[in-house]
Amino acid sequence: MNKKYLLKNATIYDGTGSNPFNGNVLIENGKIIEVGEIENVDAEIIDIKGKALAPGFIDMHSHDDIAMFVYPDMDFKLMQGVTTNVNGNCGSGTIPYSSADIVKWYPQMEGIPEWETYGEYLELVNQSKTSIHSAFLVGHGPIRKATVGNEQRMPTDKEFDLMKAWIKEGMEEGAVGLSTGLIYEPGRYSNTEELIELSKTISPYDGVYFSHMRNEAGHLIESVNETIKIGEEAGCSVEISHHKVSGEENWGKSVQSLEAIEDAQNRGLNVHSDQYPYNAGSTSLFAIVQNNAFTTGDGGMGSATGDKVLISSSSKDPSIEGKTLGDLCDEYDLPEQEAAQKLLSNDPDIFIVIEGMVEDDIARILAHPTTMIGSDGVPLPGKPHPRLYGCFPRVLGKYSREDGVISMQDAIHKMTGLSAIKSNLNDRGFIKKGLNADIVIFDEGTIIDKATYDNPRVYPDGIIHVFIDGEFAVKNGEQTDLRAGKVAKRS
Repeated sequence: MNKKYLLKNATIYDGTGSNPFNGNVLIENGKIIEVGEIENVDAEIIDIKGKALAPGFIDMHSHDDIAMFVYPDMDFKLMQGVTTNVNGNCGSGTIPYSSADIVKWYPQMEGIPEWETYGEYLELVNQSKTSIHSAFLVGHGPIRKATVGNEQRMPTDKEFDLMKAWIKEGMEEGAVGLSTGLIYEPGRYSNTEELIELSKTISPYDGVYFSHMRNEAGHLIESVNETIKIGEEAGCSVEISHHKVSGEENWGKSVQSLEAIEDAQNRGLNVHSDQYPYNAGSTSLFAIVQNNAFTTGDGGMGSATGDKVLISSSSKDPSIEGKTLGDLCDEYDLPEQEAAQKLLSNDPDIFIVIEGMVEDDIARILAHPTTMIGSDGVPLPGKPHPRLYGCFPRVLGKYSREDGVISMQDAIHKMTGLSAIKSNLNDRGFIKKGLNADIVIFDEGTIIDKATYDNPRVYPDGIIHVFIDGEFAVKNGEQTDLRAGKVAKRS
């Protein structure tokens, strides 16, 4: 049985976006028992002494479907206050299971137990004893790969039936929704009609259509409109993944993209987005070459130059990690496109960090009431994007406290209550009697990200305690050996 704790004298941000208030929180057996003025109870007292207390943060854009088995302590998320991941974004997923693809990214997974169904996969998640909870999405990518593959055509009726059966199975097991990655193979070969038809499967479950859209650059607005159309015609909620504007030639288009979201909401549609607050993204080198970043710049990622592309992970040649493509162009005496192709001929799975956004767009998107927070971190070897370790404290420290882009209560609402409501994770996201005791206690005056592009594996400052299911997962800034994470299912 869990201990009973009385968290006293806290500045409570309850996840609703309301002003904070001073009070106490009583937790026991994994639940919040009482909030307010609480005295004379038999409990272990933790005096917060005016520090901030908030619901555990929900990472709306995670890629830890397999990483949680490799790194079960999940320190890169837990130490920044994340208590629940939403995994399976960008069309990635775990059904149908492909051991070859998984081992390619995580060699440590060689010989892992096979699974064939969502139920079997989720049972492995529960058995893995990770440090944080994991909600999941049904990934369009592996489903299409197993049926239509990379063919640019509509699925046949038989293929549709099989794809829909996988989606329905995932939703029956508690998936939050369906995700697509429309700049990646095989999602890039699917058309709007295919995605509408598949998204109709999640509608009866109040599922959410999450999409890494076809274009975040010159055709951003068309892509936002397509994403909204898919949700509108399928009758489901929409989440635009990592809302951004890529490429200097496109900066400022967040005005129109946010207007498109507002117009959809005014029509009664449930449309939101998530964001990581950095001016650089991260993806595979193959993807930016395939999307013409070094040539015409008319692909989904905009134009790119070698000095703005940092090699973050290469399992075949770790010596290039931390170098820019520009460095390697000089070393090879080759232009960008040819240098990139030379790198890919040796290692087709190179990951990069690519600079391409501007602060005005970042702040405008972050301040918008429809935006939530998602790290989009990918825990690969090498030098991962610093968002993996610093996303949430960066919002609180830089964008709220220092820059005043949003209030602290709005920032926390975007990380907690709004995300829980959007995902239909109705047992978390608020400091409220009866909900899960997933709680973050932090110092408003010092919380800040410390991870950088040069040194990304650094924990943030200011996180004091994190409770998972009512027990210490982080105590006095140090991670404990608690492994209470389990599958979080759509309510």
